[in-house]
Amino acid sequence: MDRRRFLGALLGLAWVRGQGVRVEEVVGGLEVPWALAFLPGGGLLISERPGRVRLFREGRLSTYAELPVYARGESGLLGLALHPRFPQEPYVYAYRTVEEGGLRNQVVRLRHLGERGVLERVILDGIPARPHGLHSGGRIAFGPDGMLYVTTGEVYERELAQDLASLGGKILRITPEGDPAPGNPFLGRKGARPEIYSLGHRNPQGLTWHPVTGELFSSEHGPSGEQGFGHDEVNVIVPGGNYGWPRVVGRGNDPRYIDPLHFWPQGFPPGNLAFFRGGLYVAGLRGEALLRLELQGGRGSFWVSRVETAITGLGRLREVQVGPDGALYVTTSNRDGRGRPRPGDDKVLRLL
Repeated sequence: MDRRRFLGALLGLAWVRGQGVRVEEVVGGLEVPWALAFLPGGGLLISERPGRVRLFREGRLSTYAELPVYARGESGLLGLALHPRFPQEPYVYAYRTVEEGGLRNQVVRLRHLGERGVLERVILDGIPARPHGLHSGGRIAFGPDGMLYVTTGEVYERELAQDLASLGGKILRITPEGDPAPGNPFLGRKGARPEIYSLGHRNPQGLTWHPVTGELFSSEHGPSGEQGFGHDEVNVIVPGGNYGWPRVVGRGNDPRYIDPLHFWPQGFPPGNLAFFRGGLYVAGLRGEALLRLELQGGRGSFWVSRVETAITGLGRLREVQVGPDGALYVTTSNRDGRGRPRPGDDKVLRLL
C-alpha cells in the first residue's frame, strides 16, 4: 500500500476510480455550518445554523454577521448566496427561520461592508415554518439565468407540497430584488404563488446546475424511518414539474409526476450536491459519506450508471461546493444534534 492509500485508510477514506482523495482541513471549531459562499479575491463566508455568518480569510475566523433566528430542529440560519454581480452589487443573501411576528422562513439580503455584513431587508417572506423546526428546506443559489432559486420544505404538513397557494414543499425562483422571476410557470395563474418553479417536494436540500446542459438538479429528503423506507432523491428539475410528494414515494411511474433521477430505497438523507470532475457529488447526512454519481445520457435523458463512495469516516456531511480554486469543499454537520461530534468539529474540508 502506497503512502497516500495508507493515510487515506487512517482517515477512513474511500477511493474513486482508483484515485486517492486527499482531504485538508480549511477551518474547524464551527457550529453546524450549513452553507458556503466564496468571496472574489479571497475569503469564505460560512453560515452557522444558530444565526452567525463567519468570515474566514487569510487563516483568521471572524464574525461577519449575527442574525436573529429561530434555531430548533432543522431550522435557523441556513442557505447563503452572493449576488451574481458581486461585488459590483454588494449583496449577500441568506435563508433563515424567524419567530418575531409569527414563525416562518424568509430570504434576507445583507449589504457587504468588507469585514462584515449588515442586514438590509427581507426580500421574500411567508415561507412556512413550524415550532418543531423540521423540513424547512433552506438551500438558496443563483442560477445561470441570474435568478435566485430557493428550496422550501413542507414542514411535515404533506399537502402543502401540492398546494399552489403555499410556498411550502417547493422550489422557488425569484429576482435578486425578491420579485417573481419572469417566465415562471405559474405566473398569472389564479390562486397560485407566482414564485413557484416546481412543486411536490418534501424537504429539498440541494441545488446545482449541469455544467454543460445548464439543467437544474436538486437533492431531497424522503420519508426515512417514517414508513420503514428511505427514498431520498436526486431530481432533475423542470419548470412547472410536479415531483409527486406525498402522492408518490420514489419511482411511481405515474405520468402526472416526475420520477427521480436516482433514489436510495434504504435512505441516504442528502445535503447539497455539486458537479465535480465529471461526476455528481452528493453529501450524506445520516449516510455519513460523500457519494459520486456517474451520469450517462444527455439533456432531458440522464441516468445514473454507477454510484461510488468518495469519502467516508468524517461523520455527517452537509454542504458540498466547488471552490474558485477548482477544489471541492465539504462541511461536516456533527454538532447538529444528530451526529457524534469529533475533535475540532464542525469543519470545512477541502478535497483534492
